[in-house]
Amino acid sequence: MFKNTYTNTLLALLILFISSCEKSDTPDVENEIEVFTNATIVVTNLSDNSFTTYVFEVEAHDHHDHGGGDVAPSEGDDDHDDHGEHTEIELAASSEYEFTITFQNNTDASNPIDMTEEVIEEKDEHHVFYEFTDSTLTYESTSGDTIDSNGNPLNLVTKWTTTTGAVIDVVVYLFHQPKSKIGTTRSDFGGAVDVEIDFEAHIE
Repeated sequence: MFKNTYTNTLLALLILFISSCEKSDTPDVENEIEVFTNATIVVTNLSDNSFTTYVFEVEAHDHHDHGGGDVAPSEGDDDHDDHGEHTEIELAASSEYEFTITFQNNTDASNPIDMTEEVIEEKDEHHVFYEFTDSTLTYESTSGDTIDSNGNPLNLVTKWTTTTGAVIDVVVYLFHQPKSKIGTTRSDFGGAVDVEIDFEAHIE
């Protein structure tokens, strides 16, 4: 009787040990990949508060993508200026504008998701960067922008200043886990690309 009880106890312990090992060998499930289908930029003229809304349809990126992607043409309604690969944003010379960028997941049209909330919630892991080389156009974080725990702006809300007339190619990135949040070119930031869009700034 004692022998059977001892054997059963050892068997139970062995089963528990094997079960524990199997659980520890099971890899943790990664966080759900963020999906971005659209980016929206609202450009407000600070002299009179008039604004224009630009909606971009973007191609998917995952967190292993360290390069860019093409911007697909967007389709929308009459309430917005809908743009694709060669979007033109008209700006006046010697003026100031506010750019507000937001991100959406419209995979399910009946249940659109505002991805901007997730970007803000994970502010230490994201950064928006506008890449261009012409000094006649500058931008900086402004009131209403989100600041991460290290004091770096996300650049969701920025103030743009124009000087003389020019046509400038601008590439917009939403970085995921950038190695740096300070730089002047895409390579300065590292990390992966969640969103990449582009437009032409026409300053007249």
